[in-house]
Amino acid sequence: MGARLVVVLGLLGALGCGATRPATSGPDVKAPAEVELDARQIERLLPAKAKPASVWAEAVWNGLLANSVIPTQTSACAVIAVVAQESGFQADPVVPGLAKLVKARLDGYRDKLPLLGKPLFARLLSGRSPEDARSFEARLDTVRTEGDLDRVFRDMLRYYKANHPTTFAAANFAGKLFDVENLAALNPITTAGSMQVNVRFAEEWARDAKGADPDDVREQLYTIKGGVFYGTARLMGFEAGYDDPVYRFADYNAGVYASRNAAVQAQVGTLLGLKLAWDGDLLSYEPDGTPKPDETETMRALEAFALKYAPKLSSCSLREDALKEKTKKFENTKTWAELKRAFAAKLGRPPKYAILPDVAISSPKFTQTRSTAWFAQSVDRRYRTCLDAKPL
Repeated sequence: MGARLVVVLGLLGALGCGATRPATSGPDVKAPAEVELDARQIERLLPAKAKPASVWAEAVWNGLLANSVIPTQTSACAVIAVVAQESGFQADPVVPGLAKLVKARLDGYRDKLPLLGKPLFARLLSGRSPEDARSFEARLDTVRTEGDLDRVFRDMLRYYKANHPTTFAAANFAGKLFDVENLAALNPITTAGSMQVNVRFAEEWARDAKGADPDDVREQLYTIKGGVFYGTARLMGFEAGYDDPVYRFADYNAGVYASRNAAVQAQVGTLLGLKLAWDGDLLSYEPDGTPKPDETETMRALEAFALKYAPKLSSCSLREDALKEKTKKFENTKTWAELKRAFAAKLGRPPKYAILPDVAISSPKFTQTRSTAWFAQSVDRRYRTCLDAKPL
């Protein structure tokens, strides 16, 4: 995958009318003999429901180029498959029953407040922004899409922070009573747009690229171009040694390198005769992505592995190596090398680089609990269908 610098230079191309020519592409979605496609050829790969097709095709083409990925049939189909799975080619998809879900969520928060906190909560919801005559509560009663809901929360926070700082400070204090860091954390929108991009990822990506305002990023996510650009960055923006795109699809859902790290968990479990969770996380994390100091089941297993197979690995070095688990650098650590050596020695074969993580997915969009493996395999089926299309 190309360096972040190339992504930065290509950002304007993704969201504007031009694009930067990449130097390379992801190793698991590009065959050497493939032909580079233009936007018109990508349009022929789209399913019939992708309308307007020319706009979606342009977005896919620009999104790949701006993220340093050559637009071939495999790379274009990978993006197309995720869009089809996540939104059915809707820039801001409607969520059935969203207003009722929001009301139930707010009622749950309200019920947790002490007696003095409830009037403050009611006052916050009764306010209105200068751009809309309706109260925030009335607007929440009519939301249909994630974008609608996101804008109400952002308008509310922006209004109180600018015009009633005392109320905003008190509301932030009330937020702590909900066991969240601040009132902004009550916004339930954590993924957005046609590719359901993790919002925190998009904000951090844009901040690294050009110091973008978080509100601008959120609005871009609800456009065809912006949703596809940030989704492509999330899907393709890291280098991994996967031999099948299904693992990259799993990582899109569970987090970067989740498939590789799930394989590490499986290998440790095999060597110790333990059944570890294959969730793709060696450590546990705060909502903002900061590693927690807590010792996880996987880290305890790695400690046991080191005692039995690699006594020179200290607890400190295991932790230091585990902190690299969201990067390619983890594969250069002593923990990685010792685990691979011990596994090959005991089983007489090299370990797998990746397996599908076993992570449950709960969402109001599903009538039953799904899993990351289900998501990856569903996207992969769409990807294979796209590969059967003729772009030329």
